[in-house]
Amino acid sequence: MTEDNSQIEPAKLVVLEKSGEPRQFRLTGTTHIVTGELTGLADGVLTMNYPFRDHDLGDIEYEGGRWKYRDLSEETETYVNGANVQTGYDKVLENGDVIKVENSEITLVCVFIDYYQPDVTWQTISLENTSDMIHIYGHGDGVTSEVARTSEEIREDRHHALLRFKEGTWNVEDINTERGVFVNRQKVEGERKLGMYDVICIGNTVFVYQENRLIFNHKSAVNNRLVIHIEERAVRSLFRKKVLLSDINLSIDSGNMVLILGGSGVGKTTFINAVTGYEKAKATITQAGRDVYKDYKEMKYEIGFVPQQDLLRGNDNVRMTLVNAAQLRMPRGTSARERESRVDEVLDFLGLDTVRDELVEKLSGGQRKRLSIGVEFMADPQLFILDEPDSGLDGTMARALFGQLRKIADTQKIVMVITHTPDRVIDLFDKVIVLAKDEKQTGRLCFYGSIAEAKDFFQRESMEQIVRAINQKDEGGEGLADEFIEKYKAYRENQKDRQ
Repeated sequence: MTEDNSQIEPAKLVVLEKSGEPRQFRLTGTTHIVTGELTGLADGVLTMNYPFRDHDLGDIEYEGGRWKYRDLSEETETYVNGANVQTGYDKVLENGDVIKVENSEITLVCVFIDYYQPDVTWQTISLENTSDMIHIYGHGDGVTSEVARTSEEIREDRHHALLRFKEGTWNVEDINTERGVFVNRQKVEGERKLGMYDVICIGNTVFVYQENRLIFNHKSAVNNRLVIHIEERAVRSLFRKKVLLSDINLSIDSGNMVLILGGSGVGKTTFINAVTGYEKAKATITQAGRDVYKDYKEMKYEIGFVPQQDLLRGNDNVRMTLVNAAQLRMPRGTSARERESRVDEVLDFLGLDTVRDELVEKLSGGQRKRLSIGVEFMADPQLFILDEPDSGLDGTMARALFGQLRKIADTQKIVMVITHTPDRVIDLFDKVIVLAKDEKQTGRLCFYGSIAEAKDFFQRESMEQIVRAINQKDEGGEGLADEFIEKYKAYRENQKDRQ
């Protein structure tokens, strides 16, 4: 007996075509799979345009809290993850299972996903050039690929897997992902050879291997996108107007950790104050489609800001600090039990559980920084902005702190960070915003993109070298800010033409 569809969390069936994009269908209960001329799902019947002789291929149904597949075809052979399913029998489905229905001439391949997200599309990485190695960088749901360099350089990178063509086959290797690489739900230890239609899971991203391509689900983070259009931020004195920022336009998707880079006095703090609405500019700032300035009273709770100097009280202990933050920041009507649960959750998430009873004044610098983050984290904001959170921390403590920020971004939040020593943790960032002063001493957008793109754009090997290039000569720089500001304008126009 099938369950009430209204009580079922929707799942998804992804149909893999030999060429072209995969097609995905929402499963909300019993779905009868049949053959027919037009592929589509209607009234619980999923029609597949595959010329099998049998009309009825199988059922996918939700029963007893589990999704199951039942084979109904006597003409075909059906396999779930390579295991044969006999006609009339059920097979329990797990996330990432591959369902293959075939005869001697035709093969239908589907992937079962046990959750449904409407903003997920499927993209393809070509594997036709077998001389390449393919990096897979995955922070949260963000995935990119690029051709590898040398094996020695690969080992220096962080948080990615590697596809390597070796001895006639593709292999996947976990270089240093935090959550592991899984093939057909088995954790990869070292390296693993890939077979046709193997399912690779890295974080929340599912990859399917075919002989000449890798297909993966790409979550569009438009629902939590931060869109920044700053026309101008200016201050006025009695006799003149001084423009602090001008013409800054960019958007950031959720799951991204973004570095804000620039020399001293370029306007980094002015920029984040404009984004948060603390100091309004002539601008439009939207977070998840809502105007930060117009809805500031509500939106300010969606933005967490951690200043360079914390405002913690030294004679409170760690847990009491978070309890007070919960009372101030969590929505009205939140029960005491819910607040207590959230406090424990944040303590655990930020690695502060072992010092929960310590006085704030007794904490190390790194622990104190994490507690400041925890205070803002209590309200579960969608955007985190931090001003020099690693100030005063040594390399080890800074690495640990930025690892926590990376974890926050991986929960599909946006994290923006100002730091003067980014190169020691640069592998944890997804993108960089570079601000520079033009000839009129106005802060302008000099670059926005990935770390690799920034290095290529500026033809520099590090973030420190980029800052030196755009700083003025009397500040110890190369004085190339205006050159790169103009270059970025042309770069943006070129990107628009390609779209």
